[in-house]
This record gives sequence, C-alpha cells and structure tokens, in this order.
Amino acid sequence: MSRIVTTLAVLLGCLVSSCASAPRPAAPTYDELAEQSYELPVGPERIAAIKSAFLSTPDFDRRLRALVLLEDEAYALEEETLRLGSIGAAILDNYQASLVGHQALARFYRHVDSLAQAELHEAWAEAITAAVAADGSDGSLDRPYPALTMNEAEAFLADREATPLGAAYHQSEDRPLLLWMTGLDTRGHPVEVFFDLGDLHSTLAASLRRNPATVFPAGPPETCESMGLAGLCQDLDPVALIYILARGNDSAAQTFLGWRNFAARDDLDDAAGWLHMASQQGNRLATVMLGEVLWEKSLADTDAAERYRQRAEDQFQIAARAGLDTAMSTLGRLYAGGLYGVEKIETGLELVERAASLDNVDALRYLGWLHTEGELLEEDHRLAERYYLRAAQQNDSAKFDYAGFLMRPDISQGAKERGYHWLRETADDENAVAMLLIGDLYAKGVHVGTSFRRAQSWFKSAVKAAPDDAYLVNEVAWRLAVTHLPKLRDERYALRIMKRIMERNEVARRTPAYLDTWAAAYAANGDFERAISVQEKAVERAMSADDNDLPILLEHLEAFRAGKEISEQVP
Repeated sequence: MSRIVTTLAVLLGCLVSSCASAPRPAAPTYDELAEQSYELPVGPERIAAIKSAFLSTPDFDRRLRALVLLEDEAYALEEETLRLGSIGAAILDNYQASLVGHQALARFYRHVDSLAQAELHEAWAEAITAAVAADGSDGSLDRPYPALTMNEAEAFLADREATPLGAAYHQSEDRPLLLWMTGLDTRGHPVEVFFDLGDLHSTLAASLRRNPATVFPAGPPETCESMGLAGLCQDLDPVALIYILARGNDSAAQTFLGWRNFAARDDLDDAAGWLHMASQQGNRLATVMLGEVLWEKSLADTDAAERYRQRAEDQFQIAARAGLDTAMSTLGRLYAGGLYGVEKIETGLELVERAASLDNVDALRYLGWLHTEGELLEEDHRLAERYYLRAAQQNDSAKFDYAGFLMRPDISQGAKERGYHWLRETADDENAVAMLLIGDLYAKGVHVGTSFRRAQSWFKSAVKAAPDDAYLVNEVAWRLAVTHLPKLRDERYALRIMKRIMERNEVARRTPAYLDTWAAAYAANGDFERAISVQEKAVERAMSADDNDLPILLEHLEAFRAGKEISEQVP
C-alpha cells in the first residue's frame, strides 16, 4: 500500500508542478564512439553499436567508399607486412569495427614483435566475428551472416581459415541483397557461405533519397547523374545497385549479372562479357559459370562450335585447378560422355570421382547412375546406392534420384521399403515431387498395389501443393491427358491446370514441351482446332531454339491434323 501511495504522490506532484518526463538520451554518434580507446574486453554489443552508428553517419557513402578502397589496398599489400601498419591504422580511422583493419594490424604487430598490441587487435577481430554470428546465423541461405561489405565477408572467411575462390551477389524471397561466397577449407574441401548485405543496400538507398550526389563504394567516385543513371537510382532497388557496382568493377556484381542473363537466356554474349570481366579478376565462381555459357554457345553456334568448346574447356580447367568441385564435375561429365573425344573419357571419370570425394552432388548422382546402368563403370547396385545416398544427404532434389533407384524392379525388397517410406515422409511435408512419384507408383503398381484412383489423387495433391510450378503441372497434365490407361485419364482436369499455368506463366508459354502438353490436352478433349494452333506455336518455338524435340513435336502436329489424340505408356 505504501508503494502505491508514494507513486500517486509523485504523479500528483508532477501534475501540480507541470514536470515533464526526462528526455531519452540520444544514442552516441559514430565519432563519439570512435573516440573511445580500444580497451578490452569488447563484446558484440559494442561492435553492433559502432556498426549502427557508422550506418547512421550523414556522409556514410563517402566514409564507406574510403573504407573499401583502403581495405582493397590492404589485400593488395598482403605480402608486404610492414606496410600493413599504416594501412591498417588508416582503415580503423575510417571504421573502428573493420575486421580487415584489425586483421592487418594484428599481422603487423606480430611481425614487429609487439605482442600486446597484436593480441589487442586479435581480440577485436574475435569480437567482430562473434558479433557476425551473434544472432544465430550460420551462413546458410536461410540464415546468412550479416556483413557490411564483400571485404568484411572475405575477412570473416579468412578468420575461419577458409580460402575464398569466388563470389556472386544473390537474392532470396526474404533478403534482396545477399553475397554468395565459395572457398576451400584447410582440407581443400569446398565451403559455401551466404552473407546478408541488406544494410548496405538500405543505407545507400536512404542516402540517395537525401542526397542525389551520393557516391558508391566501387569504381570512380561518380554520382548517379554523372553516370547517366538518374532514373535507375530514383528508387534504388538491389539489382540497380548491383548494376552500378558491376560498372565499378565489383566482380561479385559482374558474376551476378552474367549468370542472370544466362539463366534467362536473354543475351549469351552479354552474359559471357560480364563473366569474363569477373573471371579476369580471379573470381573462380565466374570462371566456371563462363565455361557453362561458352559450352551453351558451342551448342547454339554450329559455325563456331569448336572454338567455343575449346574456350569452355579452358575455363573449366582453370576453375578445376583452383579447387572448384563444380568445375571438376562438369568437365568430368563432359569428358566421360565422350564430348571431347574418347581419349579423355578416363580423365573425365577421374575428375568426377575427385569431385565426388568432395561431396559434389552432381558427381555423386552421375556415379550412382553409371554403376546402376553398368555404363563406363561396372554394374554395382550396392556402390550405386552409396553414391545416391551421399547425394541425397547433401541436396533435397537428389533424394528423388535415390528414391527412384530404390524403386527399380531389380533392387531388393528391403531397399524398396525404405525408399517408399522415405517418399511418404517427404510427401507428408507437402513435397509436390514426392507426391508425383507416389502417384507413379500407384499407377504402375510398383511396391504398392495398382490403384488408378489413388494415383489420380496423388497427382492432384501434387498440383495443389505447387500450383505455380510449371514443370510439375506439366508432368501431371501429360500423364492424365495422354496415358494409355483409360481409368487413369482425366483429360478435363489436365486441360484445366494447363490453361491456368499457361495463362499465368510467360516462360511456360515460350517452352515447346509445355505447349506440346497443352495441345495434347486440347486434343484429348476433342478440340483439335485449338490443339493444332497451340502445337504450331510449339513447333515454331522449337525451330527457333533448335530444340532436339522438334521431330516429336512435328509428329504430334500431324496427329492433331489427322484428328488423332496422343496416347502413350505413361507414367
């Protein structure tokens, strides 16, 4: 009771004297924080406060640019340890929580036998790396480490004793600006780490809204106006920032743009150009991507095919020698497939096995397939299962290869049981591909009793789980529209889901295989006029893209013109 009376007395006193609540103290500015000495211990809270204050400085863009240039210089002087003293000090004058700066000074002071100073900066470096992982992030795509710049990300890897090989900017649904870094650990095994650079993007975007003369951390000290990009900068989205950084010779940005163009098949020459620039800077992630673009160009340009094939091989070899398992796997499979001559098949198998020893998923899947089919390597289902299982442990999509292997007629009953239960567990997690495979099992009567009703139910559940997945919708529609099994057919449902996906998905409307399914669904419903119209578009697309399926598409077109449906043994 006395506590309540006291509180009321205070409140009444304030009402009478019109006392105001005490103002909340302002957060210290960056310069105020930077004036504090490097006393120990230093914890993640102080590191976070320094970073937050640095992001809030009115001239953040110019401070950041100076920081990045000095950090770049520190990397360039890595072998000149004595010069790291002055550079490291200059870095920390710009940003007290620079991991690169503290690492540089720690190396310098150890070199000159000033152990107390070296240990001071090592402690700061340790606190900075601890702050990066303080929020439970683990460097995965779902939980990336926060980082201010690519330099900080590289320094973080170096602190973990990993050697960076390459980097590219990346985007996810929740995080608009990520940095994807690949490297090697102390055993020479690949590491893949993601960093969230959202603070960099949001702070530069806010700076541009306040000041159109904002400069960027890469390239010449230009503004959006001086670069002729005022419109692009008006509402700085992450891709616009990446483009500006790419123009400033940021290799991770160049790699992003090159691979983005390649993935969209917009302009292979432009994609190769960006990736070549990044590769020239030693970005080996860009090198292996450039190899894939050049290989694609060899398939598209018959006149210059040999030249592009040779250039692709050169890029894959450079990246493989650097230690990139993806380059080993890709080049190995091309060699093993005889695409560079039979004399390189053995070398190809060695490269694939080397990539598989590094747990490369594609290499593991390929070796599993070779041992399953008995091609190039002996048929050995026990060894094949080991490869498939290792791949499945690394990658979700590889789990379906493993399940398909376990469902083979010549695999033991015990293995089938494991594969089926795994598929059911995966399907229970709303995995549409697992549902599709279970539908196939019921349609074929493999391991489970034949049930066309259950097969249809699983197929439709798969579409319900992933209604906007064009590949999956196409697979289900094809099965239900052209199957030779009358009880499995549901041509009206097949047409309905194909119409929906084709109306909503522009990429699907440009894909010959999807147009073929759409036409087959029209034909299955007796509408041959529309089937012919759609199939003619499929043929036109296939001819312009030099699609290997063109003969089949022409065959289907002739069937529709003759008033015939497509009927095949599917699944």
